[in-house]
Amino acid sequence: MRHRSLFVAFIIMVFCGGSGKLNAQERLNFAYISPNAGSSSVLWVAKDAGIFKKHGLDVNVVYIEGTPKALMSLFAGELQVVAGTGPAVVQAKMRGADVTMIMGFEVFLPYYLIATPDVKRVEDLKGKIGANHSAATSADFAMRLGLRNIGFDPERDVNLRVVGATNLRMLAMQQGQAQFTVITTTEREEGEKRGFKVLVDLASKRIPYPHSGLITSQRMLREKHDAMLRFGRATVEAIHFFKTQKAPTIAVLKKYAKTDLSTLDTAYAYLKTALPDAPYPTIEGMKTYIAEAERTQKEIAKTDPASFVDSSIVKSVEKEGFLKSLSH
Repeated sequence: MRHRSLFVAFIIMVFCGGSGKLNAQERLNFAYISPNAGSSSVLWVAKDAGIFKKHGLDVNVVYIEGTPKALMSLFAGELQVVAGTGPAVVQAKMRGADVTMIMGFEVFLPYYLIATPDVKRVEDLKGKIGANHSAATSADFAMRLGLRNIGFDPERDVNLRVVGATNLRMLAMQQGQAQFTVITTTEREEGEKRGFKVLVDLASKRIPYPHSGLITSQRMLREKHDAMLRFGRATVEAIHFFKTQKAPTIAVLKKYAKTDLSTLDTAYAYLKTALPDAPYPTIEGMKTYIAEAERTQKEIAKTDPASFVDSSIVKSVEKEGFLKSLSH
């Protein structure tokens, strides 16, 4: 009888232990780098709609201003995934960091160069102060590209000052501390409501560019491959949810976005068309950035654009049929 009791106790322990493992949620720390309702908001949806949890992930979502800062936390092991920009990936890898872009959310440059009402013409920007983001951000890249697009030398013809994220840059313009900046498509409506006008429309040019996507390390892809694959599935499902469930998606955007909430419908309409169902990272976009960065970094010309991306997660999710299963 005693042996039978021990056997039953052993079976209960095995099943309970096994069940505990099955129910255990893999904990990951994820950071987004913009307080506005941009493409990384699909990850807000993944969190709040329970999609991460459905895929066995307990994801802690935090905001860190700018990709370079977020990547420092990734390298320190405090984060496992970052929603950020391609330029920061290139610059970090050039310095020997283990970093790669595994998904692409916005793969074209979605920026506008805007100015205060007193700037009547493009020529009026000469000598003016531009509110800029930090180096190796998409905003900094768009600022410099936009200025060159209208015949200005960013280093000589204007005075660029690092201010930070979009909300801070527009605030600096409102307070008279700057006369121009760059904003994305999802922020254009708010900029126009504040009285700013578009001087240069870069978005309409559809320039290939790694504006936003998911970033991690090759070490993470090796050591936590199953968790990263589940993160990939959850992200793809979140994109599908985002596109097909407007009301609950807008509710999530209202919770996280630090922007004019009346502009969220416009932001949603843009993102619904901009976000790809299969979010492959863009090699063509990396080429665009590298070609521009060569102006000041000659050594970057020797790099292979494909070395900054890893499409294996998206390929696996697509190959297993998960993407197709969402539409059935």
